[in-house]
Amino acid sequence: MSPLPVSPPHDPYDPSRTSPAGRESEYRRLHHALDRCAAGAGSVIVLHGSVGSGRSDLLYAFTDTAAERGVQVLVGTGSPLEREFPLGLARQLLQGADLAPEEAATAEALLAEGAASGTVPAPSDRPAGRLTQRVLEGLFRLVRGLAERAPVLIAVDDRQDADPQSLEFLLYLVRRTRGTGVLTVLSSRETMTPAHPLFEVELARQPHHQHIRLDLLGTELVAEVLRTRLGAAAAERHAAEAHSLTGGNPLLVHSLVGDQERAGSPGTLVVGEGYRRGLMHCLHRIDPLALHYARGVAVLGTGATPELLAELLLLAPDALPRALYLLHAAGLFRDGGFRHPTAAGDLLAAMRPLELAALHQRAGRLLRAAGATAATVDGHARVAEGHLRSSLGPAPAAGAGDPGAVLPEFGGGGGAWEVPGATVADDIAAHDIAAEDIAAEDVVQDEAAAEEAGATGGFGPVPAHALQLWSGPAPTGPAVECVPTLPGTVTDADTALRHELKRLRHHFWHGRIDEGTAALARFEAVPGQAVHTEPLRHWLAYWYPALLPNPARRTGPHDGATADRGDGMRLLAALLAGTVSPEDAVVHAELVLRAGRLGGVRTESLTAALTVLLYADRADRATHWCAPLAERAGARCGAHWNALLAALRAEAALRQGDLRSADEAGRAAFAHVRPEAWGVAVGLPLATMAAARTALGLHQDAAHFLELPTPAGLEHTPAGLHHRYALAGHRLALGRAEQALADYRACGDTMARWGVDHLPAIAPWRLGAARAQLALGRPGSAAALADQQLARLGPVGHPRIRGLALRIRAAAGGPAERTELLERAVGLLEEAGAESELAAALGELSEAHQHDGDPGRARRADRRVRRTPALAVVPVRPQAPAPVSLLPVSPLPVSALPVSALPASPLPVAGRPLPVATSVPAPEGTAGGLSEAEGRVAELAARGLSNRDIARKLYITVSTVEQHLTRVYRKLGVRRRVDLARMLGPVPSGAADGTPPRPAFPRRADLVAG
Repeated sequence: MSPLPVSPPHDPYDPSRTSPAGRESEYRRLHHALDRCAAGAGSVIVLHGSVGSGRSDLLYAFTDTAAERGVQVLVGTGSPLEREFPLGLARQLLQGADLAPEEAATAEALLAEGAASGTVPAPSDRPAGRLTQRVLEGLFRLVRGLAERAPVLIAVDDRQDADPQSLEFLLYLVRRTRGTGVLTVLSSRETMTPAHPLFEVELARQPHHQHIRLDLLGTELVAEVLRTRLGAAAAERHAAEAHSLTGGNPLLVHSLVGDQERAGSPGTLVVGEGYRRGLMHCLHRIDPLALHYARGVAVLGTGATPELLAELLLLAPDALPRALYLLHAAGLFRDGGFRHPTAAGDLLAAMRPLELAALHQRAGRLLRAAGATAATVDGHARVAEGHLRSSLGPAPAAGAGDPGAVLPEFGGGGGAWEVPGATVADDIAAHDIAAEDIAAEDVVQDEAAAEEAGATGGFGPVPAHALQLWSGPAPTGPAVECVPTLPGTVTDADTALRHELKRLRHHFWHGRIDEGTAALARFEAVPGQAVHTEPLRHWLAYWYPALLPNPARRTGPHDGATADRGDGMRLLAALLAGTVSPEDAVVHAELVLRAGRLGGVRTESLTAALTVLLYADRADRATHWCAPLAERAGARCGAHWNALLAALRAEAALRQGDLRSADEAGRAAFAHVRPEAWGVAVGLPLATMAAARTALGLHQDAAHFLELPTPAGLEHTPAGLHHRYALAGHRLALGRAEQALADYRACGDTMARWGVDHLPAIAPWRLGAARAQLALGRPGSAAALADQQLARLGPVGHPRIRGLALRIRAAAGGPAERTELLERAVGLLEEAGAESELAAALGELSEAHQHDGDPGRARRADRRVRRTPALAVVPVRPQAPAPVSLLPVSPLPVSALPVSALPASPLPVAGRPLPVATSVPAPEGTAGGLSEAEGRVAELAARGLSNRDIARKLYITVSTVEQHLTRVYRKLGVRRRVDLARMLGPVPSGAADGTPPRPAFPRRADLVAG
């Protein structure tokens, strides 16, 4: 390694000459580290400061002088837009390296290999996205080779936005460069929570680690900046005021000085465009939660209490102090408010009008509830009205008595200009825009409006009992028609075209198929207009599969796989058409979702990509992507987008057997948007909620969800298919197996008519029908349906559906093949992440091992059942079915039905086994007033099992068994187990060892209180 040039007597690297103003001390520390680096002692330095603290200026000034001294400088900058590009930062660093051709080729190969490992799901024994030892060691050797020729400076700006793989490489590097000529300088911005906390901890553990914090400039340093650029007189005159306005934030200080330079030499300090732009730059680069807090202060003013701010912003009160700290630490706030009176208005002016209107409306309601003056509340009302008018155009004329004649008081019934609560148009009919349209245009709104859902729409009133199942006030007041584009207000041809396409979609969204088809034909009859409806046709290919020819069918399989990879809706149409395989569709859908995390992808495309994952039987991947997309959306996106995402998240959780998450996400979907505003899409969240409630044993709640009115035309959509499938599952759970079988077959007929029967994950009707056949005592028919489903799946893919089919096949078959089938089912369900079905399959496998005389393997399966997370979901006591008109029920309550008469649910239920073909007939006594749990205990006791064996069998305590038996003896009038066995009937024979066959009793998750 060649030495650095000796500094001349008059050092050109004097900090006072080359460092940013006020950063001489920090600059000197960096150069001392560089001198040690030249002597072969590497180190890692972290530059840390708030937004606008001058980190980047200091870093790049240092790299410039280091390059002049002959140091090899490798520079990279993190960016939120590139955080999902594996090794993107490392590639930036090596692109500036002086590599020989063969070294450059090696670097490119290693980067490509590392990038591939960051995008392909990792094996189960290695965290996702981790780099291999070969890649890490290869990249390190390249840097070490550079350091052998000359000192190396690695400078990374905005490290908090770097990709995880590059950070892994940097950690690997700094652990090995203490004794080499490599100096690593990492600049990061202060945030609410570190993006990579483990990286921070590991970095701080290194013995050669240094931390340099860039504090705000004091009054003396601000005066020095003014003296350097404006002269001594201006510095003496304005230093104190400049420090008061900027808080010592270097970016604001230099912006303010620039305003003075442009203004000449006025006698007073000028606060001009430079300062205001610099302030907005800082606010929009600070942590998002701090920005959210600043907006709340801008709306309510400095005197707002923390409790009121938390209510306005829908934040936990304990999150506010940290946000306030960041704003003060950056010099943007003083005493809880802005430093300059124009700051609040500038910040709010950058918000979208609808978002701002919703925020002011919520502020007015909160202030009125807090006892604020009428003038204050009216002021927020006028501001909300003004912003809404500027967004939607002039208000429609209102006649006498029309609730839209004036802006209603906050909390009223809903006027023409009231912000419609959870969305730009919570009532879809009120604004003539479909929910999907609003989400597709990425209309950004404040999540604070999510609780304010207003008018009822075209469905009629929502039943009060159903409204109690989700939060928020009941709808009040009439619906008000508010047309966003009045005659004569649209003058731009593109705008007119866009609104015409919205009106077309609006017809279909609300199930008005005939009107929509006629309007579409009229539109496409105009020469040159048909080309504009291709996206609409792809949208219709999903929502109305049998209405129009699927555009994706015009391409071959290969073309469809490549042409549709970048657009989620086109990809979904191609999957439904069969022009792209489910396996390829999953890969392309994840590419769309990955791009969506970086921005620039329509939300319609993202929701379609999530639907692709669900229909390709990859609910586990859909769940994986829902979390980051929800985090990205948050309060920044419209309520309809959040509602659609919540509905898909609920469906993914249901398919994995996570009933609690499914119920919570379903509630969130209806908290964002009321059922009457969903259009035909309402069938999806209603089906998910009904299925989850059915699986939890809450049959009355499930019936209420299925009873809610739905728009005409629902049966022609996939949402209607989901709704019918949930209805079938509910009827099967109530013991109406014949009706359930008819519903499942109807689902199959619909899928065949639409040409989507090649995607069983949409609605696995054959498996549902097989369960119904088992409940009807027809194991042969159930086995045939399961075999048919397995044959249609092909040799690979669909692990969840394949595992469910094998479970049914095992239940319908004989004991000889049951163990092998269940072992295969367990492996597949474990691969699919279907925890509840996995728990049930393990329970059945334990029974099979017991029957085979292998208690050791049975105990191992039992232990795996107890470790399965699905067992944490314990259904509450099943409700007696309500006598609703939609679902006729048995006059007997569920708890009074015989144990074996309760069919297994067709939905993922924690630990609930399927009935097997050899199950024991129900004892007559269990219908005589015994609860379901008492019936189970009584039957096992009649077979001669001890209390401890019964407790182990049913996963309850011995004390619980004793209590159940005490009640059983009292109800049946017996005193001993032998009397119980005599009353319940003889023990059936059939096991090879003389013991009775072991039916698949429900496990712990099925138990209910007696």
